Parts: sequence; C-alpha cells; structure tokens
Amino acid sequence: MLFLVALTVGGAASAQDIRATVDGTYVNFPDVQPRMTSTGHVMVPVRGVFEHMNATVVWDNASQTVVAERGADSIRLPVNSNTATINGRQVSMSTPATNYQGRTMVPLRFLSEALGASVKWLWESRTVQIQSGNGPSNTTPPVAGYTLMQVDSGTVIPFKLSQRLSSDASSVGDKFTATLDTAGSSNYQGITNGAILEGHVEVTRAKSGDTPGVLGLAFDRIRMADGQTYAIAGALIGLDEKSITNENGRLVAKPGSKNDSLKYVGIGAGGGAIVALLTKGNVVTNSLIGAALGFVLGEIQKDPSKARNVNLESGTGFGVRLTRDLTFQVPTAGRTAQPS
Repeated sequence: MLFLVALTVGGAASAQDIRATVDGTYVNFPDVQPRMTSTGHVMVPVRGVFEHMNATVVWDNASQTVVAERGADSIRLPVNSNTATINGRQVSMSTPATNYQGRTMVPLRFLSEALGASVKWLWESRTVQIQSGNGPSNTTPPVAGYTLMQVDSGTVIPFKLSQRLSSDASSVGDKFTATLDTAGSSNYQGITNGAILEGHVEVTRAKSGDTPGVLGLAFDRIRMADGQTYAIAGALIGLDEKSITNENGRLVAKPGSKNDSLKYVGIGAGGGAIVALLTKGNVVTNSLIGAALGFVLGEIQKDPSKARNVNLESGTGFGVRLTRDLTFQVPTAGRTAQPS
C-alpha cells in the first residue's frame, strides 16, 4: 500500500513541478509524483517523507486505518474520518483521511506537525519544505543495551558504489546502494564496517552533441550492519585532495568544496568529473542544467568535442558530506546487536 498525503496551499501549481524536502534533502517518489487537486491540496506520496523523519507507517486493513509511529509518538488515522488519535488523545482534522485511486490519502501538515515537524510551502520553487528538527521527539533515547553515537555535520563519509550508473542508461528515481569504505578499519567515525548507503538518481541527462552528460545522486538513508536504518542528509563530494582534508582520521570538506549542487558531468578522465552546477539552490531542471553546463563548458572544458556521458562503474568511490548531524545507536560494549 502506497500512502499519500494532502497539504493545503494557496494558488495553483503544475503537478510535475511539485517537490518535497525533509530537512533540506529531497524526497524520492519513484512512481507517483506530487500533484495538486482542484481544491488546492498538494498530494504527496508520504512513505519516503516518514522514512526521512525516522517514522514508520503501516496500514491496518482490518480497521481501515493508517498508523504512524516514531519513538514514543503514535498516530492513528481512520479512513473517511475527521478524527485522528495522537498518543491516545483524539484530535479533529479539517481534512479526513480518504482513499484515492486505491491509495490512502492523509493530510501531510497534520501528520508532520503531529510528529513535531514544521511545514512550509515555497511557491517560487514549488516545494513542500518539512523541517523535522524542531520536534521534541526528533531524537529518540536509545533502548537498553545501546549507546547513542553522533557524526557531526561537515564530516565526509566515504562510500563505494555497488552497481553501475550512467547518464544515458540510468533514470531519475533509480535506486542504488553503496558500501562504507573503512579503508580496512573496523569502523569509520563509529559507523561499523558493513554499513550500506541507500540513495536514488536525482538528475540524469544524456550527452547531446558537444554537451556532456549529467548525473546527480541523492542520498536517502544509511543501513547499519545490525540492520537499523537512519535518514541521512548529505551532499555529493569528491574524495580527492582538492575537495577534502584528513583531520586525525575524520575526512572534512575543504572550505571551497562546500557546495550542495555538485553533480557528475561527463568531462575529463574517468567516470566523470564532480563539478558545481550553479543552480542557486533551485530545484534542478533541464533548463537550469543547460545554463549551468554553459558555464562549465566555458570555464572548465575548452574542447567541447571531448564531451561524453557519465559512466560510474561498480566500486567507484565518492564522498557524502553530512549537511546535518547523523545520530545513531550502537550496541553497548559487551552486548550484541538485536535483530531488526
């Protein structure tokens, strides 16, 4: 069951242009995309949103109820009812949970705020912006036998791609995984060997004539060796000496490398160069990519005849620069991890 949510906003927008972010990270909707109804409700597939907020969502078929849980918070939303239950307390909603084309629709603003998040509608970029860090239950205390660990924002986590991606064969929404590169150690900044990064292709544009291909990667969550998953907010960065520095084993982005708009572009040697497309923080569209590529071709690649597609082979190394702290749980010394 795919869960969808509704958020009331003013004005009209094109369904194809509507995006959603959680704590600055775009949410991947691989099949059903956000849309706006004739009544001004923006419909957004919500499973990815809740995963980014470290919440779980299940469908209780017997009672026709959506159940969302995160830490101590529990929310129940019966279909076709204006009354929800939050931690045992009944709350009225202006928009009931409903079924739409075989999918369950629930009000995003209500659910996100019930989980301690704030929601804003950014008309210029047509983006539903969700900030989960404002909620009182954003950080769940560790269970018995576990210790909370934190990797600070700005840390670069190295990974190796697990499958091939390319600007001409991959599609927006394609999922990929990458393995943590501990360089032979048992862990990196407390993240143990065997951790898996899960992400999706955010941008893809094949080579056309003398214009190089473009491939953008987005990062969704990290799956620890014990099976626990945590949303991750991070940006692509290279692992070369021009991009990062090593501070006593912790990789950190150099000041000039802190750019959230880094993409792979089919120039130079290897699979493709990681360069900044100057999109000024806007939703990346083909027109913006085209304008940014004009700058790249003029400043970096003097010979446009060498333009090609981006081809990232399995085993390609790249970095994820954390844009907010990553907090996770590890078994306390002397204990083994419980199965997830």
